[in-house]
Amino acid sequence: MALKCTIPGKTFLVGEYLALHGGPTLFVLSKPCFEVTETKGSGSLGSIHPDSPAGKFIADHSEYFKSIDLKFEDPYLVGGFGASTAQFLGAYAIWMHRESHLVGMEAQFDFKHLLSVYQKYAWNGEGTPPSGTDLIAQMKGSLTFFEKRKGLLSVSGWPFEDLEFYLIHTGNKVATHEHLKTLKEFDSSVLEKAAYRVQESFASVNPEELVAGVKAYAQELQDLGFTCEPTLKLLAGLRALPGVKAAKGCGALGADVLFVVTEKNQSEIIEKHCQSVNVKVIASHRTISAGLHLSEKES
Repeated sequence: MALKCTIPGKTFLVGEYLALHGGPTLFVLSKPCFEVTETKGSGSLGSIHPDSPAGKFIADHSEYFKSIDLKFEDPYLVGGFGASTAQFLGAYAIWMHRESHLVGMEAQFDFKHLLSVYQKYAWNGEGTPPSGTDLIAQMKGSLTFFEKRKGLLSVSGWPFEDLEFYLIHTGNKVATHEHLKTLKEFDSSVLEKAAYRVQESFASVNPEELVAGVKAYAQELQDLGFTCEPTLKLLAGLRALPGVKAAKGCGALGADVLFVVTEKNQSEIIEKHCQSVNVKVIASHRTISAGLHLSEKES
């Protein structure tokens, strides 16, 4: 039997940088999904790099992984969207599926245990450690709210009937792990206030509060110097379009993905503009995905 893990792509809607302080985050998990497949073999990692967090986890559990081959499939092929954490989550889930008796069945569903294991392999002690919050989001799926500091975790759908959102890939890239090595300490209080505003907008289904919260978060990212120049130029063009309510960069320096909130039925305008500036819509409110899924099938 072959064991396959399906893991959605992830994007911070709000919460990048704030996650490093354990604050509130909101992710969207989207299709297409990454896949990690296990078959009987001789320990091949496929495209998983041995020095990646997944590769290091596998090496530490070599007694199990030496008799199987792993295959990782990345449908995005553009970097980002959580490829590295998807590899780790897939390897972890495959191991837990077979070996959960070693750590207790309840550990499969304990995000604190998962985060502690991940950080062991994802941080070498230099600079700021990764938050691991995206790993939890990929496990849970849909729109995931997670506040590590308080241990709060919830999952939502997109509740705003009169709003749409689009995720746009820029073609630019900042290596998050390298960026974190040089990141200085910063005040996250304004980011936190904006993130709570977005979170409350979901609870009250208040589209005006959502837009205001996203705008406030984007402005504070810019004020802190956490938005790169190419993204600032792209955001200015998007915000000038009719029907666009808010836009921000996502992840490290907002470099590779943009989150855009629009009025309904704006897909043609967004697509046309993206073509004109050589960027690409890669996900939207229509492609929200469930979280980690394991399935067995005949090899």
